[in-house]
Amino acid sequence: MAKDDRMTQYVFGPVPSRRFGNSLGVNPIPMKVCSYSCVYCQLGRTKRPEIERKQYFETKEVVSSILRAIDAAHGMVDFATFMGDGEPTLALNLGEMAQALRGVWDGKISLITNGSLFFLSDVRKDAMRFNVVSPTIAVGDERTFRKIHRAHKKITLELVSNGLRQFSVDFSGELWIEIMLVRDLNDSAESLKSIRDIVESLEPSRIYLNAPIRPPSEPWVKIPSRESIELALELLPDAIDMTRPEEGEFIAISESKIEALLEIAKNHPLREDQAMEILSDGRDALRAAQRLEQLVSEGKLKQTEYEGRKFFRTI
Repeated sequence: MAKDDRMTQYVFGPVPSRRFGNSLGVNPIPMKVCSYSCVYCQLGRTKRPEIERKQYFETKEVVSSILRAIDAAHGMVDFATFMGDGEPTLALNLGEMAQALRGVWDGKISLITNGSLFFLSDVRKDAMRFNVVSPTIAVGDERTFRKIHRAHKKITLELVSNGLRQFSVDFSGELWIEIMLVRDLNDSAESLKSIRDIVESLEPSRIYLNAPIRPPSEPWVKIPSRESIELALELLPDAIDMTRPEEGEFIAISESKIEALLEIAKNHPLREDQAMEILSDGRDALRAAQRLEQLVSEGKLKQTEYEGRKFFRTI
């Protein structure tokens, strides 16, 4: 299949997801259009947090790109996951995209969101069209909320949590909460208990415990100690531990291995072993290493180190 720039603008992967299996990522917004500027974000800082919803891309183009990507992946897609390069609910036509996709594809669709805009009735209405909605809950008090999320000035923790509660009451799909923990910010017993209170009030179908396993926007951000993670699992016994590096095979939707790597690494920073796997396809490791080094020297990839591992992302 020849490369389609529009397709790769709107979709990436499928990538192996511990929540969504073979997950085809969908971008309904441009890079770093977000209501937060989280210290742990793998896509970097948000220059100016936004809360006004706008239509950035045409619904028909995005849905067509999704369908072409599913075909290129030979149907090996468990979820089409709307997540974007920022906060997907800022796309005014998010619900329209979801509804259009459901009309032509029988697969499951999911929404990964920071949950900040669910105080808006139109956001709640749009999110109702997904099979699974997965908001992030990282804090239980306003002070830590501002430290971790660096949210738009009009957004407060009370506004966020009340909006999610309203949504959870009416939502007929599955609510999968992701708890993101950062060392020395929200991993104390006090913080974990306050997070638990909010999470339990939402009565989610699943709870996932996560940590910044890829390079974060702030270099001082660290993964919590194993002791803190075990405490979180004790306080939330139903939580699924996702704090260890993910495993799984990446599926390329481009014929070129290099194009496939650059597409994925734009949205999903890759460990060295993952990048090598995509380039070598399990065969010529030496040639793959040379290609990886060349992409860095050409300025197409940026190499960083985090937690003792090398990562690569598209510049």
